[in-house]
Amino acid sequence: MPTRFKDFPDVRLYVVYHKNLILPEIPTLTFLRSDLYGKNHIADKEDYCELRAQYYVWKNQKSDYAGFFHYRRYLELTEDKLVQLPNGKRPVPYRIQRFPQQKQYIEEKIRSIIPRFDAIAPVREYTGVSVWKRYAASLGQRGDDLKLVYDIIREKYPDYLSAADEYLNGKGEYYGNIFIMKWRCFDDYCQWLFSILEEFDNRVQNPLPRTDGYLGERLFGIYFTWLCRQPGIRCAELPRIHFYGYDDTNHAFLRAKFVNFFLPPGSQGRAMLRSFTIKHLEDNT
Repeated sequence: MPTRFKDFPDVRLYVVYHKNLILPEIPTLTFLRSDLYGKNHIADKEDYCELRAQYYVWKNQKSDYAGFFHYRRYLELTEDKLVQLPNGKRPVPYRIQRFPQQKQYIEEKIRSIIPRFDAIAPVREYTGVSVWKRYAASLGQRGDDLKLVYDIIREKYPDYLSAADEYLNGKGEYYGNIFIMKWRCFDDYCQWLFSILEEFDNRVQNPLPRTDGYLGERLFGIYFTWLCRQPGIRCAELPRIHFYGYDDTNHAFLRAKFVNFFLPPGSQGRAMLRSFTIKHLEDNT
């Protein structure tokens, strides 16, 4: 059962996973399979990836705050790395360690940070290229799919179009479908997100695997950009922690730890390398 704290807002931090793992024993976190079945679920829609767990929580749970991590990636609840928007200075967007530790997610850390904000996102990572361009150049993704989502926003949610333009044309991204939100923001976000993805599913031709999950990351960036503009809404960012103890052929975080020493994520050097790689891919297609 999700952890509740006495005399404190009901904060539920879910760690989403999709395969059998040895999970850490951290009482303040609730580990949740992405393919969990319940009264209302989309567990069978594999293309939604970890969004299936978010949908399940939205439809079957209720709390003051809902937060979502991945078993490979958490937000780092550290006061001195907290970015209070709109003017906070951003730290390095993530660091790498072996496994999560209980002392990093004690009740006192949760109590001291989360209730001060309506929404907390990962630190926006500077990439040196627009979100549009990076999505179109990424393996297993098509620029036309993101364009279709943009068209749906323009038709169904024109009040979000300015935020969509700002985020998609910007050179920083919010990765991972990771966040913490006050429930009223989470509820609003889910209604918006899943209505757009449902319309996308109705219109897309020959969908690629995992596309809804990939699009969900970009839609979160648009929604968070919009949310930060709303009067009276308090937003912040925290860096991520990536865990190399769960490495596999697709997630070589231990190797990345050494690369990051010379080319820190979010740095100009890292962005230049990414821009060069994308241009090379474009020149050879």
